[in-house]
Amino acid sequence: MLDKKKTIIALGYFDSVHIGHQEVIKSAKALADFHNATLTVVSFRGNLKSHTSNSNDKVVYTDFEREILYKNLGVDDVKFLKITPKLLSMKKLAFLNMINKRYNVIGYVCGEDYRFGKDRCGDVDYIKQYAKKHSQIVRFLKVVETDGEKISTSMIKRLLEQGNIEKANQLLGKNYSVTEKVIKDRGVGKTIGFPTANVLIDGEKQKLKSGVYKGNVKTPFGEYKAVINYGPRPTFNLEEVILEAHLIGFDKNLYGKTITVEFEKFLRDVCKFNDLDSLKKQLRKDVMEVKKNG
Repeated sequence: MLDKKKTIIALGYFDSVHIGHQEVIKSAKALADFHNATLTVVSFRGNLKSHTSNSNDKVVYTDFEREILYKNLGVDDVKFLKITPKLLSMKKLAFLNMINKRYNVIGYVCGEDYRFGKDRCGDVDYIKQYAKKHSQIVRFLKVVETDGEKISTSMIKRLLEQGNIEKANQLLGKNYSVTEKVIKDRGVGKTIGFPTANVLIDGEKQKLKSGVYKGNVKTPFGEYKAVINYGPRPTFNLEEVILEAHLIGFDKNLYGKTITVEFEKFLRDVCKFNDLDSLKKQLRKDVMEVKKNG
């Protein structure tokens, strides 16, 4: 059924919502505002690369996280296309027709390297031809580079794996984050004076380098500086990758609440301590390091 509202379509996977992706979405937002139209992002649900290359590829952000990030950039509606054999085999004309059947499209915005349709045969030139026939606008943006290399999601993933969170954040244009519900764990942190909010990492999400990070946690009660342990807990012989965040100055119950944990700086590697006193001593140092750096 056709949505009669005038719509600008931002085309792209926008999987890591890095600064290049943001430029496309911001440009689309400006165009939508100028024409008093709504802005819709048309992307793909889940991990596109794992379907097209049979790889064990992971995502930087989950669909839930991406939708939040899109909305924060002013997007009115998000259309996640379900990745199916039918969709992957859809020809370029059919793909654009599918979008136009659903929306009253007055224009498209995408990156100059955007590809779509079966075998990625559709490109900006084809969108221009299609748009001209339908009296629609096309705006495309040049790729954004760093040190002569195109900023890409693959680049972001490499930086996350290396623990180079500050460079990753620079290219993301924001702090890398995890948004999940807090789970009830063993409660050991509370017994030693360092209570933590614990969340499990989505299995499809790109792993960070295991370590202790300086960060910030957004909760329903406000934002708090935090010491974040990401990875296994060797002191307790626990190998499962989990995120534990000690929120400085926080004393409320977060079980079952959704929080956003932002990573700002890699502090140190995960260590195995001989006893709890050694662990507490290091945690006090970690807290002082986070407080000292503001």
